[in-house]
Amino acid sequence: MATFIDAKQFKHRYDDQVTDEQIVLVSCVACRLTFGRRNYAYPLLNAVLFFPEPFMSPTNEALHKGEFNPTAKVLAISWPDFKEGMDVTTDNLHLGLHEFTHVIHFESKHSSNVDATRFKKFTQEILRELMKPEVRAKVDATRFFRDYAFTNQYEFMAVLSEYYFESNELFKKEFPAIYKHLTKALLYKKEWILN
Repeated sequence: MATFIDAKQFKHRYDDQVTDEQIVLVSCVACRLTFGRRNYAYPLLNAVLFFPEPFMSPTNEALHKGEFNPTAKVLAISWPDFKEGMDVTTDNLHLGLHEFTHVIHFESKHSSNVDATRFKKFTQEILRELMKPEVRAKVDATRFFRDYAFTNQYEFMAVLSEYYFESNELFKKEFPAIYKHLTKALLYKKEWILN
């Protein structure tokens, strides 16, 4: 975690002071997703930008709670929404896990290190699994994953990570193959799951 804190810039959008709590909690979430990785430093991320509320995205002129800009290497987050994701651990809504999964996913498309390659491989396995008629029928029938997951593959993987950490056992029971592939993508161990 110290490596992450030292390597990244933490800024407030409106020049307010960034608190130690903000730095530590964001760094904890970033590190939580990389426990199994050799390459845990998020090389495609230079800065975390805190907003006091959801913000207007310049890319689509919509309100966002979080957004990764790979060109600028900046992760922008609404602090209250990030904090709520940390505080409420049973709703499968965790802005930090969601946004850092986007960073990892983007890295998997633009890097050839072993972790990026593994994440890319198992993302493809998950998407292939989802294309099986019986799996897709169960996904549709159970409505286990929230609708936003089906926006695109990036959102699907980000939403999966939220469910993985907040509804681990139920996820494993309902969709064991997808769960197994995500565990391999993250190279995660059961004892690291907190709930």
